[in-house]
Amino acid sequence: MGQRPERQTERSTAARRDRTASALNWRCLSLAALLAGCAGGDIRPVGLTPESSVAPGRIAEIEHWRADGRIAVQRGNEGWSAKMRWLKGAASFQLRFIAPLGRGTYQLAGDNSRVELIVPNGQRFYAADAQSLMTEHLGWSLPLAGAHYWLRGLVAPDPPPSYARHDAAGLLQDLHQGGWRISVVRRMSVEGFELPAKLFMSYNDIKIRIVISSWTLTPQ
Repeated sequence: MGQRPERQTERSTAARRDRTASALNWRCLSLAALLAGCAGGDIRPVGLTPESSVAPGRIAEIEHWRADGRIAVQRGNEGWSAKMRWLKGAASFQLRFIAPLGRGTYQLAGDNSRVELIVPNGQRFYAADAQSLMTEHLGWSLPLAGAHYWLRGLVAPDPPPSYARHDAAGLLQDLHQGGWRISVVRRMSVEGFELPAKLFMSYNDIKIRIVISSWTLTPQ
């Protein structure tokens, strides 16, 4: 006795559903594998750092380093972005911003006594601190005494932070210090150290995003 048309239709529909579900599952698995393959093995979101990570105390021992990447700054309705190279020695620093579309390079360098800013037209300006030069010629500023620590994912020695949150490995995630708010969003493994790969910093109407593509420790 032949099957009723309604049952044949139901079975056909169920079979199509099974095939569709199987195809969707395969696509999801393929996409997950693709994403896993594309993700950098040395870069991981904060909170997924393995327990074997180097303690923050050891990161603080890194005195000579270079960070290369990009910086984006927003202040009110004004926005600014550039390639960034940040070098730090035991008692000196150099911060270079290469603006897009041939707008030139800003170079800020100094030590504990004097800071020099070279603007794209070659003019040089001097001050006792970096913040005044940055505010006057860039339209925004960053407290470098603290930022040298924040960039490495550390709490600066002073002023005392009003808030600090660390992950299970003891690495900094969020910090409120000196009126600034700092969030370490992503880290990368560099010579056994877990260093920031992406950070957000904000103070009043200043919002800064820094994405670090590479760290070089003890640069020559």
